[in-house]
Amino acid sequence: MIKYNEEQPVTERTRVRGGDGTYLSKEIFSQAEVDKTTLFSLITLPPQTSIGIHPHESEGEAYVILKGEAEVTEDGENYLLHAGDAEYCTGGHTHGIANRTQEDVQFLAIIMK
Repeated sequence: MIKYNEEQPVTERTRVRGGDGTYLSKEIFSQAEVDKTTLFSLITLPPQTSIGIHPHESEGEAYVILKGEAEVTEDGENYLLHAGDAEYCTGGHTHGIANRTQEDVQFLAIIMK
């Protein structure tokens, strides 16, 4: 399946999971298009924004950092991730992501069943 840039809708999301600010979510593939995922998106976190810490129960979520420096909290521990780094949160664990810098952070967010 090919999906061109202009076919990928972008939405603003605010204070997701208790996080700070508003970020952009670009849906690369929908759940209907990729049936083993519930989210397959490119996220742009502007400076000082975040997605709050949240659990995953029956699914897992991967963050793949593409640009910038992100602070990822996994099970209560903070890690600094850079372009090329990745994090995976599986069932029974928690995670969140924050941009504490003055530059945008971009990452892929993929939730798998």
